[in-house]
Amino acid sequence: MRSDIRGVLLRSLDQLSECGYSIGVGFDGVEPVFVHSTYNQRWIDRYVDQGYLLIDPTIQFGLSSIGQATWKELERLFPSSRAFFEDAANYGLHHGNTLAISADGRVSVLSCSGPEWGKEDLRIARTALHALHALEYEPSNPVTLTEPVKDVLRLMCGGCKDQEIANRLGVKLETVRARRRTALQALEAKTSAQLISQVIKFKLI
Repeated sequence: MRSDIRGVLLRSLDQLSECGYSIGVGFDGVEPVFVHSTYNQRWIDRYVDQGYLLIDPTIQFGLSSIGQATWKELERLFPSSRAFFEDAANYGLHHGNTLAISADGRVSVLSCSGPEWGKEDLRIARTALHALHALEYEPSNPVTLTEPVKDVLRLMCGGCKDQEIANRLGVKLETVRARRRTALQALEAKTSAQLISQVIKFKLI
C-alpha cells in the first residue's frame, strides 16, 4: 500500500512539471533520506559532476526558509546562484518553482520545472510533499479508526474525489464527508492534506 501511495503522489508531481522535478525528503543537514528526480539524465550527471548539491539555491532556500518561491525569486535571494541557473537553462530548465516544508524536525524540498504555480498547483504540490515526508517516518501516536472510515481514507490517498469515493463505496456523498470529518477530528488535522499525511505517518491504512 505504501509503495502504491508513493507512486500516486509522484505521478501527481509529474503533472506539475514541464521538464522534470527533484524532491528531497527528510533532510538531515544536506543529506535527504529519500531522493527522487525526473530531470534529464544529462543534467543530473552535470549536477553531480559540478558538486552543485552544496550550492544549489533550491536546497539553500529549503534549509533556511519554509514556503514557496519561483526560481526567479531564488536568483534574487541568492545572487551567487546566477551561474547555476544559467547552467540549468542549458539543459532546458528555464523556470520553475520550489516548495519547502518542515515536519518532525526534518525539512523536505520539492523543486519543479515549469511556469509559476497557481493556487491549485500549489495545493497539489504541498499535499504530495507532506504525504511523501510522512512516508519516511514511524508512527508515534496512532489512533483507532473504524473500517468504514479507513475505506474512505484509502481512496482519498489514492487521489479519489468525494463523489468518486461515494460511487465506489456505494454510499451517499454526505456519508463520505462525515467519515472524513471523523478522521479529521481523531487525528486533529485541519485540512485534507494534513489528514493524508497523518494517515500515512501512523500507518492507519
